[in-house]
Amino acid sequence: MKLQTTLVILAGIILSGGAYAQRGRTVTPFTPRVTDSTGRKVYVQPQEKRQSRIAITFGYGYSAVTSYDSYANGIFPFTENNSPSAQNVPAGHITGSLGAISVGFNYEINPWLELNIPFVYSHNNGRQEFREVTRTGQKDDWFTILPTLRINWVRNNWLSVYTRAGIGIGLGNRWVSVDQDQSAKAVFAYQISPVGVEMGKGRCCFFVEGGYGFTGAVTAGIKLKVGKVLKDGRTSTGRQVNWYDKYLH
Repeated sequence: MKLQTTLVILAGIILSGGAYAQRGRTVTPFTPRVTDSTGRKVYVQPQEKRQSRIAITFGYGYSAVTSYDSYANGIFPFTENNSPSAQNVPAGHITGSLGAISVGFNYEINPWLELNIPFVYSHNNGRQEFREVTRTGQKDDWFTILPTLRINWVRNNWLSVYTRAGIGIGLGNRWVSVDQDQSAKAVFAYQISPVGVEMGKGRCCFFVEGGYGFTGAVTAGIKLKVGKVLKDGRTSTGRQVNWYDKYLH
């Protein structure tokens, strides 16, 4: 069911991309640079309004890899003080997941390449079967820093179709009520989202993407631009930039 849901969302993303890609000036990674009025080679800037290159992202992901028994039990195999007798004890079973909540810093390197550094938190509830106690509580918490790069394959004033991938580090924690046992381990974090769509014009944009990893099989959220680039190159946050001096508008 999770795979079917992901495929349906991805199909919608692709169709939406095709419908909106023709609106306004379009930029891709293969768009050739042009010569501006000063004789410099620059990329074509798709946005009409002067917007900052900096943004804050907020996202929610469904079906993150940390919510799968196959992954979580591999990180936290059940053992009782490393006793060989615990090898036949059933592994833990995740019964519910909060999902993956992320807050990130986003920076536009150029019109088709962006860097996003999110903090991701996810929580699961479950149970452990142990000896005469058949149903015991289990809680998993995951804290992750996951830098990602995003390639905008098609971008214009209203829409961007992109691919996102990244690797990072995290901390997983499992608590089991049967013996008040708690384990924490460092983990290698990752996310690959082959297809995503961002829609919106101006300061606030909405995005949705499909992939696999620590932020979820389906992730949706908003991106808020921080500051506004003025004609003299300054932003309302006081940061000096030359974003719109370098790119055509």
